[in-house]
Amino acid sequence: MTLPQLYTNVTLRSYDHIRNSPGDGRPEGCGMGSPFAMGLNGLVLRNNAGYVKKLRLVGEYKEHDLEESSKNGRVPDSGMMLNTLVRVAVERSVSVTEFCLVSLKIIDIDPLCYGDDISLLLAESEHLRELKLIWSPRMHEAREPSVKLGSIFGRRRLTLAKFAIKNLYHHSDGWCPEYYDQSAVEEVTVINSWGGHDDHPESAFIHSRLRCIDISLPRLKLVRGDKVSKELVELLAKTNGLEKLYIIGPKKPKRPNSDNAFPRSPVSNGSTPPSELRSDSLKEEHLEAITRNHGATLRHLLLPPQWRLTSDNIALIVRNCPNLEQIAFGADFDRFPNLRLLMPFLPKLFAMRLLDNPDNSDFRDKMHELDDGRHEAKIGGATSACEWSKLRWMELADLVFEVGRVELMEDSDNPGKMSYRRKVWKRDREAVKDIEIWKMDSLDVF
Repeated sequence: MTLPQLYTNVTLRSYDHIRNSPGDGRPEGCGMGSPFAMGLNGLVLRNNAGYVKKLRLVGEYKEHDLEESSKNGRVPDSGMMLNTLVRVAVERSVSVTEFCLVSLKIIDIDPLCYGDDISLLLAESEHLRELKLIWSPRMHEAREPSVKLGSIFGRRRLTLAKFAIKNLYHHSDGWCPEYYDQSAVEEVTVINSWGGHDDHPESAFIHSRLRCIDISLPRLKLVRGDKVSKELVELLAKTNGLEKLYIIGPKKPKRPNSDNAFPRSPVSNGSTPPSELRSDSLKEEHLEAITRNHGATLRHLLLPPQWRLTSDNIALIVRNCPNLEQIAFGADFDRFPNLRLLMPFLPKLFAMRLLDNPDNSDFRDKMHELDDGRHEAKIGGATSACEWSKLRWMELADLVFEVGRVELMEDSDNPGKMSYRRKVWKRDREAVKDIEIWKMDSLDVF
């Protein structure tokens, strides 16, 4: 009598690692398959599937031999077997009235290696609210623009709160607002996809650019990307109320491998892009749009390290963004005196990073030259005022410091004299890996 009730709502959760039982410490599924695999097995081989009315498959799945299979244009056998099992399990669950898909992350998308049409899945996923699509880096390496957004998103208008894409490489057919409900979007992440002003000219007709003509995102709270462009300025100028903005600096050389270069476009003459197309030339426009439209609500701000902010730039941010809690930007050593005067006007500041200059090592070298205990003493004294009371973490170039509470201690500049200053410890980067202003400064999609 209880069996039908037991299998009415079924949730199978997959993990990308082996977990141990909290009771006896033995691996889950020891002597058999994982709980996820055994649950699917039960739906496929037994009569339980007929009782299921609601089926949820959640978690992460790790494929083996993925790199080798991708190089040879094959789908890994483990992925094909899982696909087959899920299909059979769903087909046997004849009483299912709801198959929930709220969050979906698809990695290593490659039309030549994987023939699956994900547009059907997206079109039927009415409950989908979070979508992350990561294309195979092979497409960039091979210069293969084989993706058409219309064939993926054109079947049904999606209602997404969170959307992320990475490694999208396709001809510039734009990003149409008709693909999604703009009133629902809260977070957007775009990594190594839409074009930026530091892209090489050979990519001019390949990378699409975000078209902001009809953009209206009233609930947008987070934007994260690694491209600086006129279109990003326009997006920032057409929206209001952002809380988190992460503009990631360069992590690797952008110029394509000349051994694989595709036919040159008319602008691909091999010359260096004009200076007005460099991202640094757009610094003022970005800062103006950020502070004017989002200053009152902004809590997290990450700016590219190649933008070496002037005292006026820093003053503009401090004056218009009083609610900042985490901030990261590039500033050279000669800006420090003004920085100490301005930063106390950010009373909610929790973490601050002064980023290294990717174009030269002067700032990093200077910080390491002083790394003999003087940083701890200077930070402890400069942040002892009550205006800095919430500050807990600071980074100078690549040196990370934890800032503790105020204590009475000997003044390092005046031996024998006691003064109140904050306790400061030097830490490794592992200590800050989960703090957003560090975590989001990467090319990963979370």
